[in-house]
Amino acid sequence: MEHKKDTKNGSNTYRTQMNHDIHQQAKNLSRSAKQRLKWMNHFNKYRNARLTCRHFGISPDTFYLWRKRFVSDDLKILEDDFKTRKPFKIRVSGHKMAQLESIKKLKEVDPRLGKTRIAKILRETGYKISSSTVARILKKEIKNKK
Repeated sequence: MEHKKDTKNGSNTYRTQMNHDIHQQAKNLSRSAKQRLKWMNHFNKYRNARLTCRHFGISPDTFYLWRKRFVSDDLKILEDDFKTRKPFKIRVSGHKMAQLESIKKLKEVDPRLGKTRIAKILRETGYKISSSTVARILKKEIKNKK
């Protein structure tokens, strides 16, 4: 940012002028990105991260995360990137296909069977499975059918 002397009012105060490109970029930002830009401008003015956090009511972790990403030439970085919010590794179900098929068959034979009864039948046949696991599997099946 360049500093120019405020000659209009005849004072010796300096004001910061954003160049035209950055000003145009700021106009096209989302509301949350504009808010983050305010955080960065406040920090650049006072050079105190904790003061900035208290002023805007944000956690220091949040501020430091965005400060690390911030580059004054490219304001698009302040936009939310929903791709990065998704975990890189997503847990894969460790249930065997035989268990899943057994649960489906039992439910088809008698739809009134609940998670506890299905878990008990599966344990009797040799599977080691809890009623909570059966409930999660059934819930996922219902979700997949829709």
